[in-house]
Amino acid sequence: MENLYVDTACSYVPLEIIHTMGFTPRRLLAPEPKETGLMPRNYCSYARACVYPSGTVPVVFTTCCDGMRRCYDIRKSRGDTVFLLDLPRHLSNAHVEYYGGELRRLARWLGELSGIAVPKRLSSRQPLLKKSPKETTTACKKTIILSGAVLPDDGILQLINEYEATAIKVDFCTEQRSDLEAAYSEKEDEFLSLARAYLSKPPCPRMTGRRFPYIRELIEQTGARGVILYTIKFCDHGLYEIPLWRYLCSGLNIPFLHLEGEYKSGMPAQFHTRIQAFLETI
Repeated sequence: MENLYVDTACSYVPLEIIHTMGFTPRRLLAPEPKETGLMPRNYCSYARACVYPSGTVPVVFTTCCDGMRRCYDIRKSRGDTVFLLDLPRHLSNAHVEYYGGELRRLARWLGELSGIAVPKRLSSRQPLLKKSPKETTTACKKTIILSGAVLPDDGILQLINEYEATAIKVDFCTEQRSDLEAAYSEKEDEFLSLARAYLSKPPCPRMTGRRFPYIRELIEQTGARGVILYTIKFCDHGLYEIPLWRYLCSGLNIPFLHLEGEYKSGMPAQFHTRIQAFLETI
């Protein structure tokens, strides 16, 4: 079983549990979506892409958005091996306890697949310590925060570098927000510690209560000279982010650019023009 993969569609899925239960976790970055009629065209293209793959690789979805819920429903209905993890939006003790129960349920499901009993100790144990955030230092005057939900490739980063700018912080679920800054406590149940650690990590756009202070602190700590928000078309959480970033950038008097594209659709020519024009304002 050690060579089998488990795909995850959310950065809040604890990789430690997947490792412990005998699998190798990997991020679900599906190929370009194909029109199957299972979802409407005016729907998140990342969700439409995640519906298409079918095979023996188990997938763990979360209730992070309606698109992922529908992916789970569709793939479950056709017999794929999928699991839906109910993800809280808040960080109270009650929410941590609830998520700890969800993580135990995930471990039992993985155990049924691998034939491994849920152990008393999880793998990759580390002390419960907050790491000091690493500051990126650069001589470049055009420092950018690049934010969004899913970054399917590094095309935008390459464009930013081509125009002699630097993405001082990459705030995506597939990048920086996947970093875990806390691990386990010896005095607390491991699943509760793991739930607390993952719910405490940099919040995604779904965590609306903690998102505003987080991105404000992100701008202030990095000293970024501009913000580029990249969203996938028809992404609900991406739409929430636009007024939030625009309000903060306006208050701090720094330029803001919103780019919208389709998942795995490449770099439209207009992105080159808009990014170049945006960087000239910095």
